[in-house]
Amino acid sequence: MEKNHSLFFEDFYNKSPQLRLMAINNPYNFKIVNYSPSLLETLGYTPEEMTQLPSRQSLYHPDCYDMLEGAMNLCLRQGFLRDYPVILSTKHGDKVFVSQDVLTTKDKQGNILFYHCFYRKRGSNLDPIIEHEQQILESLNKSFIESQEFYQYFYDFYENAPDMFAYIEGTGGENIDSVGITNCNNTFAQKLGYSKNEILSLSMQDLYHPDCLEEIARMRAYCMEHDEIKNWELTLKKKNGEKLHVALSARRKKDDNGNTLGCISLWRDISDLVETRQKLQNTNELLVRQNEEIKSLMHLISHDIQSPIRAIYNFTQFILDESSKVLPESVIDFLNRIQTNVMRLQSLTRDLLSFFIGGETVGIEETDVSSIIEQAVSYLDIPPTVKITLECKVPPFKAKKMLLSQVLCNLISNAVKYHPIPEQAEIYIKVEDDSDYWRFIVKDNGIGIAPRFHQTVFEPLTRLKIAKNVDGSGLGLAIVKKLITQEGGQISLISQEGKGATFAFTWPK
Repeated sequence: MEKNHSLFFEDFYNKSPQLRLMAINNPYNFKIVNYSPSLLETLGYTPEEMTQLPSRQSLYHPDCYDMLEGAMNLCLRQGFLRDYPVILSTKHGDKVFVSQDVLTTKDKQGNILFYHCFYRKRGSNLDPIIEHEQQILESLNKSFIESQEFYQYFYDFYENAPDMFAYIEGTGGENIDSVGITNCNNTFAQKLGYSKNEILSLSMQDLYHPDCLEEIARMRAYCMEHDEIKNWELTLKKKNGEKLHVALSARRKKDDNGNTLGCISLWRDISDLVETRQKLQNTNELLVRQNEEIKSLMHLISHDIQSPIRAIYNFTQFILDESSKVLPESVIDFLNRIQTNVMRLQSLTRDLLSFFIGGETVGIEETDVSSIIEQAVSYLDIPPTVKITLECKVPPFKAKKMLLSQVLCNLISNAVKYHPIPEQAEIYIKVEDDSDYWRFIVKDNGIGIAPRFHQTVFEPLTRLKIAKNVDGSGLGLAIVKKLITQEGGQISLISQEGKGATFAFTWPK
């Protein structure tokens, strides 16, 4: 701090022809930090002798010590001194009778930081040149006080910032033992559990955790090549031995010849991020295991459970074929109901399998939307009276055709199934280019969906009461949304009850 003070006023004092000095206000550690050449010449001291004077009294002759005490008390009370008679003492003890003016510099709390002393012959008036010089000093003093307020603001920010700041001196080559910290903020010391003095007595080798030494070597090599690093993750070692995960951003400071002087560095505590990342990794690993278990279960449903389902259907059909003429109508009705529910169960298991593991190994191929619609009509056995209009403004494109076909088949199937008179269903399909996506619109004239159900209809096994008599598993729209979102698209619904439904979705190119 004292060095900053002296540098701020150094040029003024070096050029002043008057008898001037600047001293720190510390009764326990007197120190002159600036002086004019004329004062040095008048008193006969060398520069080293001047700055090493042990006390304030060393400047003055013993005959004026009483006057000096009164001058100091007056200056402390009013914050300045004007034309006060004192006697300076030369190196050899000769008297120099002068009048003393004192200008003080204070901090924002009003404490005196240092004194500017100006000496002139007793009884002499301030000539215009000297008066102008005094005005310059007063202006300089005011500027210094203002700059100190800015300095204090940034100093407080530096010391109390949530991040860790440090200046690291030296390069150390391959050996980081010679790399030390010459300055750091309070946060740096507190995070590591040290005092600032302890930190400044350590090398960086003492602060890095042994687990990251190889990473440090890579980081240092990169910094030497590129002059800076950003958010390089490392591990520091606290005083108690615990790890502190940090992200380091630093810039090399070089001299005019390009030699490294040190690094200005910012260290951000990322312990919470590392912990969250580890939890996320653990969760992902758990999800992977659970997904594998679900796949195994779905394959079990697909193969082992489908077999008894088919057996039940076949056995009931065998009974109907062999004994329908002798069985009561009520029994035949029950057998038909069994077959209907078996078919529903078979459809449900097939949809469950599609929902959980559909689309994992599907390849990309040439896709023509019109051919998909034709195949869907054939596969779904749609009544010939159903009207499907396709407005396709895009040429054939590359996509996961099988998945897109499944999405469109489900939407077309729903449009027919949930129409009060399926034979009168009308479906309008539009395809257009939308930057990074293909945009699809599928509109029907069916029973519609009330706005309060626009989100729930996409949930698995959800069926609206208005459609309770329609065959289905309740997974159709859930499968549609899953396939679209897993491919990176989005789906939305516009509908009112009794006014049809419009599904719009995007499919990535």
